[in-house]
Amino acid sequence: MFHDPDLMPFTPRARPSLRVAAFNQIENWPAETYREAHATMRGVFPLLAPTLLIADPTLIEEALVARAEAFERDRFQTRALTNDVNRASLFFAEGADWRWQRRAAAPAFRHDNLLALVPTFARCGADLAKEWRRANDGAVRDVAPEMSRLTFDIILRAVLGAGATRLDERRFLEALAPSLASVGWRFLYARIGLPEAVPYPGSRRVARSIAWLHDATKELIAHRRQEAGESKDILALLLSAQDPETGRVMSDDELLSNLYTFMVAGHETSATTLAWALWLIAKDQATQERLRAEVSAVVGAREIGAQDIEKLGFARQVLNEAMRLFPPAIGVGRAPREDMTLGPLRLRAGQLLIVASFCVHRHEKLWDEPHGFDPERFSPERAKARHRCAFLPFGAGPRICIGMNFAMIEMIVLLASLVRDFRFHTTPGHRMMLGTNLTLRSRTGLPLAITPL
Repeated sequence: MFHDPDLMPFTPRARPSLRVAAFNQIENWPAETYREAHATMRGVFPLLAPTLLIADPTLIEEALVARAEAFERDRFQTRALTNDVNRASLFFAEGADWRWQRRAAAPAFRHDNLLALVPTFARCGADLAKEWRRANDGAVRDVAPEMSRLTFDIILRAVLGAGATRLDERRFLEALAPSLASVGWRFLYARIGLPEAVPYPGSRRVARSIAWLHDATKELIAHRRQEAGESKDILALLLSAQDPETGRVMSDDELLSNLYTFMVAGHETSATTLAWALWLIAKDQATQERLRAEVSAVVGAREIGAQDIEKLGFARQVLNEAMRLFPPAIGVGRAPREDMTLGPLRLRAGQLLIVASFCVHRHEKLWDEPHGFDPERFSPERAKARHRCAFLPFGAGPRICIGMNFAMIEMIVLLASLVRDFRFHTTPGHRMMLGTNLTLRSRTGLPLAITPL
């Protein structure tokens, strides 16, 4: 068990702050959310309706699994995220529209299709390693943007295939950055009821960037429709996707929405988890050495292959513990479709309900020493004894993230590749400050000293 004050870098506020809400929402979540089954956060303004946060796995299972159809995505999260995750995509679709898109997209994420991508993941990791080796020994790099570049490179190769060369990777990431950074402002504006037309800091730049991002994605789809030949990348699988029950195929608008969502959310969530994992093992050198020893024993010096994924069990544990402490999504917003009860709670139709994943993952009644870093929590024996809704990095129930297995296989390969070739150390004097944008990031970056082995 490794302890460090940075692993819980804030104290929950006794009263919510408007200033904090735009940068780190979870700082406003009440302290009792880490101890009790549920908690109520009063509005930043007195007239705002209170927010109900739930942190009890039994209540979460009822809301997200057993009675998933009784809830819809809350309007605040929908408004805050639709610049980055298209509203017509699988992520936001509801009811029959969601069901047919999920059925049509599912074959693209079959386990055999994902294992076929392992060589692509390994090559991307090797390319980054070559780039780092050309730098000076012990060079300090912020691993957060480095992992964004790495996982976006994978999205280009695995999702777009041959079409990757038609996209300006640097411009795409530069255009995406201001939109991701503005999620906190958009959520705050939605929560206090300001019209969407009211500008927030950087809103004009965000609008221009989003327009370019959508146009670039649209061009990719149009180009691929004109191409002949067989391909196994995810875009090709989406282009040929068909609802097995109705035979329906995706329109260009639906393809645009889903491809753009996979490109944005698919690289961002993996990038943040990998960055946190590297930062955590840089703080805990014993875990880093154990991880390196596992990779050496399982893989040696050869390229990581599909047959290695299940054997890299400790790498998976490290990633799971990183997502427990710093989950990519801090919570899941839901609203009941009609007045109802949830366990002992009486809910009104449309009431904002947040499954507070960050608090669930650090709950005093669910985890021993919840703010410590201990990958052994996810050993097979201990994980088996835990309630399935005590750990929610990808959500739960029928709407669990369709890209979950893609992300886990990708992250295992990349983490193993980088730890085999480099040693990571933290940098003196750096103070980490959390920020809640599309994913949970450090507002001050995660600079690490990276030394080739």
